Amino acid sequence: MLRRFAAFMVCFAILCAPALSVDVKSWRSSTVDGFTKFWVDNHDGAKFIIWCHPSRPVSGTLVDIHIDGQRAPANSRVRIIVDKDMVQLPADSRGYILTDTATGADSFRILWHELRSSFGLAVKFKDERYASFSLNGAKDALPGIACPADFDKQ
Repeated sequence: MLRRFAAFMVCFAILCAPALSVDVKSWRSSTVDGFTKFWVDNHDGAKFIIWCHPSRPVSGTLVDIHIDGQRAPANSRVRIIVDKDMVQLPADSRGYILTDTATGADSFRILWHELRSSFGLAVKFKDERYASFSLNGAKDALPGIACPADFDKQ
């Protein structure tokens, strides 16, 4: 009886080990109402999303980050850490990171290229919410040329 139970436990462990492993999510892209959506989510349900519309000059290209089901606090700075580099980007009144200023456009382009070439991504909001994300598949999902920032479409 004990041998059968031990054999069952060994088989259970072998068959279920992949299901119990840490889920590393990959970057994906899709098209939604004329926008290209590039995104990754983590095992806690946090989301890092880049919305890109190639010609819409107002809120056509932006970064949308959700941690604990909410965007960044309104009118605050968002810390984005890619590998060992950190950038602080402003969130607007709705919690989006916009690309409609020269500084915002430059920061967006730098972030885009860092996402394609780095290994780790973490975000911290002013209210201390924090999330880390995989960059697995980012180089394949994000094209080599960054989506045009809203500032460049004006």
